[in-house]
Amino acid sequence: MQTEQVGRVPDSRIDIRTDARRKGLIVRAAELTSTNVTQFILDRVVPEAERIVAEKESQKVLLTADHWAEFCRRLDEAPKDLPNMRRLLARRQQVSGRR
Repeated sequence: MQTEQVGRVPDSRIDIRTDARRKGLIVRAAELTSTNVTQFILDRVVPEAERIVAEKESQKVLLTADHWAEFCRRLDEAPKDLPNMRRLLARRQQVSGRR
């Protein structure tokens, strides 16, 4: 799996600190996969970063200024009286199979 796009020259640097055990483990894994440490790390980290960003970005709700104002207005309104809901919540709950 190649993270760098063909023809693209890396122009940024990331420095990380770790202990000797982790560094040795990463270096050995890179050797065993016939790649260098940078490529080994990027091949595994970039797809996970892309997955996280896509997941979190899809959870955002974007509102126009008018929609935001309407949303806030509705939050500030007094709650509606829902008699059926009130009765339902007031009933004693029974767990099936237990009394």
